[in-house]
Amino acid sequence: MRKVRPAINISSDIANRLLNRVQVVPMTSNISRVFASEALVHLGGSTSKAMADQITTATKERLGDRLGRLTAEDMAEVEGAIRRQLGLQGR
Repeated sequence: MRKVRPAINISSDIANRLLNRVQVVPMTSNISRVFASEALVHLGGSTSKAMADQITTATKERLGDRLGRLTAEDMAEVEGAIRRQLGLQGR
């Protein structure tokens, strides 16, 4: 995928420091339907959808400027979506 879109960095702090790549959850502004593997998040005064069914690895070279930081509540929603996508509920 070569499309530029915002994403949430979900890599550990250690991986962020040591590796040249990070794991991200892409985001979209299309929030008309939200599935179990997706989470609504708020950033920069707007609502977006984090798509945990599209977790990917990106090189740090592809990262642009930081758009902001999600609240703890929004990160908990993203984590829940990732757990549902990976079948990790209740573990």
